[in-house]
Amino acid sequence: MELSKKVLAVKPSVTLEIAAKAKAMKAQGIDVISLSAGEPDFDTPDFIKEAAIESLRKGNTKYTPVPGTIELRQAICRKLKRDQGLDFTPEQIVVGCGAKHVIFNVLFALLNPGDEVLIPVPYWLSYPEMVTVLGGTNVFLPSTNFKITPDILEKALTPRSKILILNSPSNPTGAVYSKEELLALCTALKKFQNVTVLSDEIYEKLIFDGKKHISIATLDPEIAKRTVIVNGHSKAYAMTGWRLGYAAFPEKTLAKAVESIQSHSTSNPVSFTQPGGVVALDQGDAEAQKMCAVFQKRRDL
Repeated sequence: MELSKKVLAVKPSVTLEIAAKAKAMKAQGIDVISLSAGEPDFDTPDFIKEAAIESLRKGNTKYTPVPGTIELRQAICRKLKRDQGLDFTPEQIVVGCGAKHVIFNVLFALLNPGDEVLIPVPYWLSYPEMVTVLGGTNVFLPSTNFKITPDILEKALTPRSKILILNSPSNPTGAVYSKEELLALCTALKKFQNVTVLSDEIYEKLIFDGKKHISIATLDPEIAKRTVIVNGHSKAYAMTGWRLGYAAFPEKTLAKAVESIQSHSTSNPVSFTQPGGVVALDQGDAEAQKMCAVFQKRRDL
């Protein structure tokens, strides 16, 4: 069979290849430290697992609404209000099979052939591959101390610029943008009205040295109106295999577009994991803080 030109242009995930190799070596009894996938080595907290087990016992094994259950989307709205002070309705939330899935769907909904996606370097390896398969053009931004500056951003912006992917805390560097740095980027973005910010905040709760995560959507009303927040359960609550991620959209039209795309691919997230997702968001912060403290202790060795 002849493969499509699109798929031939995409490289497999090196991160997952290395992770698979490390697991295979461990299975052979080789002592290996894997620095590949961003996967906490903690187990999912028991109270989260119990919520999913109880969901199975209750027979929650049918289809759910494509964007996720109303209970989970309401929990996401509560989380965004509690942590960021942002107001969303369930109609502005779409839950997918992990943040990676959601990012792909958001790019799918926004990109036309040749549209430019600005990606600060270094970056999570999947960003440019997603852009490539969807027909967009990757524009890689050099960084200063692992962050972009307004000057770097403005030099890269063109009439073809469609999306800025902003990942804070950053994968792979851990760099965290301060309030002042984000405000400066907002000023630059205001000069280009057609650029959407895709704010990948998946590592929000794994942050060291007393630093505070700030979402760019909280700083400027104009930028908030064109910012899509992406987050998920994998990192904060050690739920990588549960495949729960979500996006919060500034407008319902874009949320419905992403929901439509998802309806023709994966449909809904797994039904019986979603109650676990609710409990994690409502009650999981203490466990996330404990895990983060252990990670910082390891880093400080």
